[in-house]
Amino acid sequence: MQKSLYDLLEVSATASQDSIAVSYHRLHAKFAELQSSSDNEDATNQLIALREAYSTLSNPERRAAYDEKLAARATVEQSQDGEPRSYAKLLVLLALIGACGFGYARYQSNQAQQAALEREKAAAEVRLAEIEAQRERERLAQERHAARQEESQREQEERRARYERERDQEYGRQISRDLQRQEAAAQYEKQREDQRKLREEQQRQSDAERRLAQDKATLRRMEAENARRYY
Repeated sequence: MQKSLYDLLEVSATASQDSIAVSYHRLHAKFAELQSSSDNEDATNQLIALREAYSTLSNPERRAAYDEKLAARATVEQSQDGEPRSYAKLLVLLALIGACGFGYARYQSNQAQQAALEREKAAAEVRLAEIEAQRERERLAQERHAARQEESQREQEERRARYERERDQEYGRQISRDLQRQEAAAQYEKQREDQRKLREEQQRQSDAERRLAQDKATLRRMEAENARRYY
């Protein structure tokens, strides 16, 4: 007889979900250790089979559909073994097959719904990723804008500082020119004053020499007159 998923997990068909989970983790750890200790292809295949079995039996709806299929298969196997069948048993078999088909159809519907949910989830994740990407682009744009504003402000401050420095330098040069002009004017006035004093001194000397010449002339005339008087 072909092994069932219950046989793979070493539990009974009436085992609880907790028992199925405990047995799965125990067997998975066992074959995972065998696989890691050596290149064991059988252990790998067994792990794959365990995962498939647990994926089916851990889902209540998938387990119910599998149980229906398992019951239908058991009925068919009993009929193939030559057991007597009555018309009622045939009807039961057909009913089981129909129920199995209905369960499978419901399983397919659930799978389709799950696939639709997965697609919606994937689409939502894509939209979320696009939103995050847009937020990242906006954040980068804001950072670039802030950097440009900071650079512009820095350039304005540099221009203002350069203007103030040039203004101070020009003011210093203007003060220097004013001082030079004042010094030149003072020197010019000093030169004019010196020249005036020199002219006055020359005039006094000239006046003194003229008076001296006049005095000498007067003295000579007086001496001449005295000489004529005595002779």
